[in-house]
Amino acid sequence: MFKNKLSLAVCISLAIFLFFCLVGAFSLAQNEEMAETLLSSLQNEMYAFVADDNQAVLSLKLFLNNLEAAVLLFIGGATFGLVTMFVLMTNGIIIGFVLSYASEEKGILPVMASIIPHGIMEIPAFLIAAGLGLLLSVSLWDEFKGKGDAASDAKSLAQQFILIVIPLLAFAAVTEAFITPQIIDLVLQGV
Repeated sequence: MFKNKLSLAVCISLAIFLFFCLVGAFSLAQNEEMAETLLSSLQNEMYAFVADDNQAVLSLKLFLNNLEAAVLLFIGGATFGLVTMFVLMTNGIIIGFVLSYASEEKGILPVMASIIPHGIMEIPAFLIAAGLGLLLSVSLWDEFKGKGDAASDAKSLAQQFILIVIPLLAFAAVTEAFITPQIIDLVLQGV
């Protein structure tokens, strides 16, 4: 029922995310002091997040953190898409900034090694969650106009979230905790 609409919503989510990634990347060049402050804050938060954890605990933490973000993207559609759009925009800006900075500092190969192994599952999971959130917002608008049943649509969308997004996030978390660090080490040894 929602397959073609979901594809369109995911494409819209991707376009928004990529646009704000570019905004984040270009903002780095415009304000170096802000860039250093943001990077320091992100590093402190990340260190506190992963400090002293074994890989299994880290995997669980990553999964729960990413699940929280994905749920927010999805249920943000209940705000007529405002929260979904806000989360896409802020994450796009931050990720664009971090990728731009890390690429300048470390080079593109280590940056790609730190993203691609788990990102091939994690990024689509987030974009699908955002697409589902956008569809939820459309469904709410339709019901508001007297043309739909948002509760029924929300149930179907939630089922897709459970069947698609959650498994992708679980695989991504395991990959990020167990495999991505190994790939980063291999790349850094080869550089």
